[in-house]
Amino acid sequence: MEMRVRPGYIIEGYVLEEMVGSGGFATVYKARSIDNLPKYNSIIAVKVLHPRRLDRSQIKRFIKEVKIAMMLEHPNIVKVFGMKQQDGNLFSFMEFMDTDLAKAIRTRPEIFNQENVLDIIKNVAYGLEYIHRNGIVHKDINPSNILISYTLDKVKMTDFGLATKKVFFLHRLQQKESSNGGTEGYIAPERMKGMEGDIRSDIYSFGKTIQKIYTELNFEIPENIQYIIDIATKHNSAERFVDMRELLYFLDR
Repeated sequence: MEMRVRPGYIIEGYVLEEMVGSGGFATVYKARSIDNLPKYNSIIAVKVLHPRRLDRSQIKRFIKEVKIAMMLEHPNIVKVFGMKQQDGNLFSFMEFMDTDLAKAIRTRPEIFNQENVLDIIKNVAYGLEYIHRNGIVHKDINPSNILISYTLDKVKMTDFGLATKKVFFLHRLQQKESSNGGTEGYIAPERMKGMEGDIRSDIYSFGKTIQKIYTELNFEIPENIQYIIDIATKHNSAERFVDMRELLYFLDR
């Protein structure tokens, strides 16, 4: 029997506190361990799939997201510990972060400056290069899927709900797929046409993300960053950076 999930609900030795995020498919809570020896960290994030989304396709997507994320070990990727079904609901457990980049820019713009914005961009780039090197295409790079600490000493990518892990080939887009996955304004043109994205589709989304950060903060875009944005967001994917290593070369300059 399905039981409603709310603050105070207990799972895996953690009590849910406040809700920290909610989207079309899931809700995320901050959770605190009630055990002296926490199974994971003392404070974690718990993601629960919306009950109305408990159909076969969404359960499959949720499980795939957890499995992909659990394979990843990188300082710029949110750590996912595991998942569990309880009381008719499906949960995943992950590292807790203070907020996402989009929300922080809206609510606490004073914490940002030209130097730490560049550091954030580099950290995201390192995380993206890592997942590409491991055969994963994220497919939803945008500021809301970049989590940060308020001190900006931690920057981590999250949300692998649309991600695919496969052997892929540069310069080649494979079979057709639905184009409705992703965030409007960040989806590469080839994916909008229904083609399956590759790492260059992620590079396009990353370029749009960089542009959005500077625009929302009303910061002047440095010349080398503008060059990266221009190349990363070329309409023709073949004209973009070959991979994140090439992009990082120009970013480090």
